[in-house]
Amino acid sequence: MSSWTLSGVMLVVMIGSLGAAPKESVDLTKTREVDRELTYNLGATGLRGWIETRPETYLDSLQGRTTARSRQILVTHVGKGTPAEGVLRVDDVILGTGGKRFEDDARKSFARAIQAAEAGEGGGAMKLTVFREGKEEAVEIRLPVLGAYGEGAPWGCEKSRRVFEAACAVLEKEPLDEGWTGAVNGLALLATGKAEYLPRVKELAMKLAPADLDLSGKTAGDTWGLGYRTLFLCEYLLVTGDETVRHGMRECALSMARGQGMYGTFGHGFAALTPDGKLHGSVPPYGPVNMAGLPANLAILLAKKCGVKDPEIEAAVGRASGFFGYFTDKGAIPYGEHEPWPYHENNGKNSITAVFFGLQSGRERDAKFFAQMATAGYASRECGHTGQGFSYLWGALGANAGGAGAAAAFFREASWHLDLVRRADGSFTYDGGEQYGPGKTEDGTYWGKSSYYGLSPNATYVLTYALPLKKLLITGRESGEKAKLGKAEVAAAVVSGRFDVERKGKSAAELLAAFGDWSPVVRHWAAEELAGRPEGRAMVGELVRLAGGEDVHVVQGACEALGLIGAEEGLKVLVKRLGHENRWVRYKAAEAVRKMGDRAKPVLGELLKALVATAEPMRPINWADPVQIAQGQLAAAVFSGPLKEGLKDADPVLLIPAVRAVSRQPDGMARATLREFFDHRITMEEVVKLAPDILAAVKTPCPADTMFSNEIRMGGFKALVRYRFKEGIEAGIYLAMTQGGHGSESRTGEIMKDIAGYGAAARGAVPKLKELMAMLNKQVKDGEFPGGELNARRVDAVAAAIREIEAAKDVPELRSIRGGGASGL
Repeated sequence: MSSWTLSGVMLVVMIGSLGAAPKESVDLTKTREVDRELTYNLGATGLRGWIETRPETYLDSLQGRTTARSRQILVTHVGKGTPAEGVLRVDDVILGTGGKRFEDDARKSFARAIQAAEAGEGGGAMKLTVFREGKEEAVEIRLPVLGAYGEGAPWGCEKSRRVFEAACAVLEKEPLDEGWTGAVNGLALLATGKAEYLPRVKELAMKLAPADLDLSGKTAGDTWGLGYRTLFLCEYLLVTGDETVRHGMRECALSMARGQGMYGTFGHGFAALTPDGKLHGSVPPYGPVNMAGLPANLAILLAKKCGVKDPEIEAAVGRASGFFGYFTDKGAIPYGEHEPWPYHENNGKNSITAVFFGLQSGRERDAKFFAQMATAGYASRECGHTGQGFSYLWGALGANAGGAGAAAAFFREASWHLDLVRRADGSFTYDGGEQYGPGKTEDGTYWGKSSYYGLSPNATYVLTYALPLKKLLITGRESGEKAKLGKAEVAAAVVSGRFDVERKGKSAAELLAAFGDWSPVVRHWAAEELAGRPEGRAMVGELVRLAGGEDVHVVQGACEALGLIGAEEGLKVLVKRLGHENRWVRYKAAEAVRKMGDRAKPVLGELLKALVATAEPMRPINWADPVQIAQGQLAAAVFSGPLKEGLKDADPVLLIPAVRAVSRQPDGMARATLREFFDHRITMEEVVKLAPDILAAVKTPCPADTMFSNEIRMGGFKALVRYRFKEGIEAGIYLAMTQGGHGSESRTGEIMKDIAGYGAAARGAVPKLKELMAMLNKQVKDGEFPGGELNARRVDAVAAAIREIEAAKDVPELRSIRGGGASGL
């Protein structure tokens, strides 16, 4: 992954969080010194237990192998009234099941033993080998016999029906609050098709859609809350025909449609207005959050299904379809306006996208791709930013967008986990942590409450087990044949989900064949595996030939392999592919060049030309690559990697237009690649030649990926400061005023220090600086930024700069962009 991307940043953070894996597993027969707050539910046995959770590699953490090294389970609590009560004790160490010690992942092995007992083996008896008070003992607990999951479960399956009914009995007793989690509970109750739940569901609908609701003047909103609220109201209207909620539902949907950003995305809140005061500007920093925006976009689409007709609704569906459709055939939906996440699932985002496209006519290709990705995502369902709640909520629903066969395949692969998180009374628990890991209950007990930020695990899994009923749009009510995955496509998805492990047993020829796989993730893994083998280097000639071929999938895989090998022989074909009509071929070629590092120096001039040749205007948005990610990867190759060292010798005739092109990129992350160049490498002469572009970059934030928008702005400002251009004073103050709140407590001090460095020459700017102080304090008063120490850091930095400027005696000579020479202010 690229070091310049958010996914790259997250990889570094997550890999770092793994730490150095111990050489040997923890032996719980010798020590009980573990964190007993972080434990796992152990199915309907009545046990919670500590299990060693230490993936060997980052990929293991993504692909569900987080407890692969475990061979023992420490019992931390035994629930009252459960099968394990009176049989097992706290501090017992479970060594195995069925008379054998665990030979692989203890957590998954225990889950399989639960399934065997519930299927009726031994009359429900579960035989355990435990270590207790210094010796091994054989004990037995008995689980209720539910039967085994059928081949098509949860369709036509008695065990699934029993699990569903028990979970419903628990869910109906849970509160229906008016937040987003209550809306999910309402959706789950609707999905059951049980008429007896409708009075409570109606009561919630009336609260969420009051007859006098008026959101027409709102330009700000809570994306999370409105998204799930509107989903619930739409599904409620479609199920019941209760027209009393139509007005409120319409208000919510239109409010979101008006609050959608220019690229079809949302942040935690709505997009800002455009500079001229119109709707659908950029999503302000922190930036877009697709985990919030996807349910909102799905809700807007459902409002259209409910008959809401408005130009804003139509346009919003179009923008969202354009943006998320870009990722078809490229990878998983990312965190925000970034490059694709390079795995089959990303905490449920592909699954929501599959549902979104599955409900639209004419988008069957997109629906099938994301349904297939969701199906293959069974292996990565236990990984997610802030936890796995949305992965568990949406995963099966996304696979179901590809038909019952796809959902059944996903269910089959995930069933061990479904039975592990289910308790003895039929309720479900939430086990998960930041990125991956165990969970906890409020009091550490088996029966203690657990959830993902209030999201009911019972509602989550009722939706999964309710799929055969097809009561809601999100559970397949309108699923058709056009987006249905065939048996071969379902089988391919399942195989793709475990290709990361199976690739090690593949021959070189089989890896080359995998370049043509449906899955972009498999193509990546195949290239990675081949490049890491000794024979990979000997196949460079063949890879060059394939990179020059016609099959875009094969071309992508070959380009990636060439980059990973570092094959200079491939530079010519890679440069040629930078202008390919397929944007993902362009991206893979640029990525390959970046990975070659300084080996690509002989073609630096060609790369600079390609940056200019592939530049596009920001408007109108080209949905083939809406935020121009392919060119952004090329910018990273030139300005962020080892190649940047060669820029000092680059032909200015090529360099200046290339810098200009990147500075006009819509993507903040792509623009950010110029930060280091502006900070340390740009010459005074280059500043003069690029003056209008530098000022524009400082004064005009990028429209996309605004999380990184201030990087180039800071770089351009510092370039003006370093060479003492007087325009740097005004630019710095404007930057401080428009930087947004996120990170401003640190950034403001850095800007003020540079402005103070102008000494007495900046005295004319003091009134503006005082205006800045007042603005920062007003942001706190208006609730736009926290008060206390964070705001004090900002205000104090401005005050210190004013004092320093007012006390300065020296008036340094300044240059002017207009004249290029020295002048006073």
